[in-house]
Amino acid sequence: MPMRLWLWVLTIWALCGAAQAQVTAGDKAAAEALFDRGLALLREGKLEEACHTLEQSQSIERGIGTMLYLAECYEKSGRTASAWALFREAASEAQAAGQTERAAAGRQRAERLEPALSRLTVEVPDGTRVPGLEVLRNGAPLAKGLWGVALPVDPGDQHLEARAPGHLTHAHTITVAKGQAAVKVVIPPLGAAPVSESAPVASPMQTAPIQAMPAESRSSPLAPAPVDDSRGKKFKLIGIVVGSVGVALLAVGTGFGVRAIGKNNDAKDAGCGTKLCPDSRGVDLSDDANKAATISNIGVFAGGALLAGGLLTYLLAPKGDEQTKVAFSADQRGAQLHVGGVF
Repeated sequence: MPMRLWLWVLTIWALCGAAQAQVTAGDKAAAEALFDRGLALLREGKLEEACHTLEQSQSIERGIGTMLYLAECYEKSGRTASAWALFREAASEAQAAGQTERAAAGRQRAERLEPALSRLTVEVPDGTRVPGLEVLRNGAPLAKGLWGVALPVDPGDQHLEARAPGHLTHAHTITVAKGQAAVKVVIPPLGAAPVSESAPVASPMQTAPIQAMPAESRSSPLAPAPVDDSRGKKFKLIGIVVGSVGVALLAVGTGFGVRAIGKNNDAKDAGCGTKLCPDSRGVDLSDDANKAATISNIGVFAGGALLAGGLLTYLLAPKGDEQTKVAFSADQRGAQLHVGGVF
């Protein structure tokens, strides 16, 4: 009896990075206009409108400079946890892009905010942890690994909800004060939900009738499926195409790497040697350097993965009675290419 071996050769998630590479000139112009307006509103003290405008700019085109100013807007608005988290994220991205001054600025601002953060701890005792229990904070699921952890939160109302199949839902809203507030909420045991009167109850004496299978159906062997000799050629063609795309992405990644180095040098020449750039031109140059570096990393990683996947697909092309399957799927998070076979 032949040995069965299932091979999953390649899984690639790269569309999230490709989305940045597809930003059009019009999108970039809109993001810059929103950034300039948001910065002006921030300096005028119109914090709510400034934060919203900077958020819109960041949603169109991500930029380290935009992140730093948005975090400053959050801080001035009293959203200390959001500001702390965004300063840390900006510092991490700046460090990865080689922007050491911005990385240091983001870390320093985050460290300054951390002692004054308000924290919320959600305790879930063992007696409450029934099968299927789910805890939500402000409508978003709270992972089990975060139960019992003091989480930084923005001051204000925090809505908690606990639910489980067959149990009543427990909802609770608590107000977290500003400045070093430490609040703990204990989720109580959930009561059993009442049984619906309309729900059908199966009788233990009722069983489904067993239908006999015709004798010829039980004894007749399954006819072997015809072998498609053209599958091997199709797989080799897929391997060549995937590998070619990988080579192209490697070339794109290399080109953007060179561009990132040049833009970073231009940003330094424009005076971005301080914590924040002196003007929007310097911010744009620094952001362009960061985007080019990100696209370069994605191009090199995705290109190498596609090249390896194409080579393996070509080498594993089926022969004779081998059975091989290929599946491709895509969604908003990424694309997947699965290659499998039975030998």
